[in-house]
Amino acid sequence: MKNGFKKYAWISFGAVFGAIAITGAAFYFLAGDIASRSSAIAADRTAIAQQDNSLAAFTEVKGDAVQAAAYQTAMDELLPTSNGLIDFPQWLKNFAATYNVTDNFAFGDIITVITRYVPGEIGFSLTAQGSEIGVFSFLENLESKAPGFLLEFDSVNFTENGSSSKAVIGGKMFFK
Repeated sequence: MKNGFKKYAWISFGAVFGAIAITGAAFYFLAGDIASRSSAIAADRTAIAQQDNSLAAFTEVKGDAVQAAAYQTAMDELLPTSNGLIDFPQWLKNFAATYNVTDNFAFGDIITVITRYVPGEIGFSLTAQGSEIGVFSFLENLESKAPGFLLEFDSVNFTENGSSSKAVIGGKMFFK
């Protein structure tokens, strides 16, 4: 019985140790599987968040496109075609006459050629002569109220000679 008990004790300890080893191995593999699955879930959540952000950005851009179309229409009304610039010198002469100002206008070189998203630019030079108030009013209203024309003054040289004033302006006009 002594030998049987010893043998039985070793078998029991072996069975318990084997059960513990099998359970430990199962936990080890199960923990690795859980870690890999949790990493996959975290990666999926990140991808979903990125897709959600992309969808929100797309929705915003799509809304901006509608708003941009309205601005594009306004810009088209504001900018003449390159052929429409031909009417500007005559319009300018009539506009200057309302302020008792004489003008001398000439187009310069094309600075920028038109693209789909960028208007064309052409340089100009303008000399305006008249009373000080007339020249100032003419220039102020010209830059802000020229219907159908968009222009920008790059340089203004103003001189006064008694009752007559003279402004020499360099700038650019935009066209589509």
